[in-house]
Amino acid sequence: MTQELEFEITHRYEGVEIEESTFDDLIAAASWRRTPRFIKRGRTSREILKEPAFVKTKPEQKLGFAKLKGVGAFDPESQERYRDKILDVFSDEPTPPTVKGLDTFVGYPHIGFNKEGEYAIVYGALAPIGGIVHQRAFLEYHNARILLEKGVRTIVPLAVLRYKNLEFKGQPMGVVITLSPEISPYRLSEIQYYSGVQPGKDPEADDYYERVMHSLGISEDIYSESVRLEGINILARKIGKSMSAFSTAGLYRYSSEWSNFEYDLIDKCPVFTDLDSTLEIKDLSEKMRTLQVIRDLATMTYRLVAKFGTPTALDAYTSENLLKFDPLFETLSGYLPNAPQEEIRHVSKTLWNTFIPYLFLLKKHKESINGDWSSERRRSYKMDHDLFYILSITSLFNMFSESDLAKQYPSTLTLEKLMEKAKNYLGERYDCFLYLLNLFKYSNNQTTFY
Repeated sequence: MTQELEFEITHRYEGVEIEESTFDDLIAAASWRRTPRFIKRGRTSREILKEPAFVKTKPEQKLGFAKLKGVGAFDPESQERYRDKILDVFSDEPTPPTVKGLDTFVGYPHIGFNKEGEYAIVYGALAPIGGIVHQRAFLEYHNARILLEKGVRTIVPLAVLRYKNLEFKGQPMGVVITLSPEISPYRLSEIQYYSGVQPGKDPEADDYYERVMHSLGISEDIYSESVRLEGINILARKIGKSMSAFSTAGLYRYSSEWSNFEYDLIDKCPVFTDLDSTLEIKDLSEKMRTLQVIRDLATMTYRLVAKFGTPTALDAYTSENLLKFDPLFETLSGYLPNAPQEEIRHVSKTLWNTFIPYLFLLKKHKESINGDWSSERRRSYKMDHDLFYILSITSLFNMFSESDLAKQYPSTLTLEKLMEKAKNYLGERYDCFLYLLNLFKYSNNQTTFY
């Protein structure tokens, strides 16, 4: 029997109506008075509420399920394919949170900005295996509350706990509890590169895929490439719109990969989750606000495009259909609804032209990738992500400058300054950047695209 963990409740959202006996059952799982209910690998359990809860301002929507993030580690061998190991030894039994660091992800480089507003490689913070520090737990709760109260679809905040006897790197650890109407642990990534491209592997994932596709009005031949891309296009536009709303709500730094969106089958919209690294724009200097908002826009483009090259997707998409259906165009159109379509298509083509050679390189080695290649070797064949980010930010800047978001976060940033930042960071790769951007005339504050 696992020892019960001592805790205190530091935050509880009064905007949620929930039975106290139901709340106490969630606390029992968070404190390991009973074993949390893990469905998928990771540090998050999913609990069935004894009685449905609801947001007081939206009583018609029943919340029947809870997520407890940071409550422990679950790492079964059956779910390890293409994943870095969480625990030293695979186990079908969950374990309580640990104070050991998970170093497999902390070394991943991300392109961002330094305090001077110049491009720089940044790294994520080290996290405890199976756990979350209390401050990050609070951020997920706090950011979900901001989105909820701004009318943006998100997981619903309920409570934050602090463990009394668990610390990681001098910080107390905790748990964040959020609510959802959907019990399924699956995310929209199932449509793009999991169950949608490998039916029969996981019947529950197949059921989720089919329910999402049917909610979009698609019912026939849903496992064919073209029909799947029809569904992806609908969702891509919705995600673009959601990310614009996210920035409008005053938040930044969100990894908008489709694995970070749940889906509301009733309202037919993406749902934000995994908000523990998100921060508020108001805390940035004015010169950094536009940079961080447009970086989130570039993240959305990169995450969408790059995942068409994930191992499970290598046999699922042709370049012909990716360009024909163009889910990147749909994503950008959702984010920039008033931008000229021909300009969006120009940027979309530029970014696809950057990615597709890497896609064919991965396709060339797909048997080895799905065979004996390590994760590290596979990653070495991925697209040059920082170049793609800078290309995306630069090529989208003019359209972004005409958007409502640019009016909300005014700045003195110009295309000329972005070009200078790109040159300073890229060095000899700047010539490649110019080639991809197709930018050859640049004078008198005018940019000509060929």
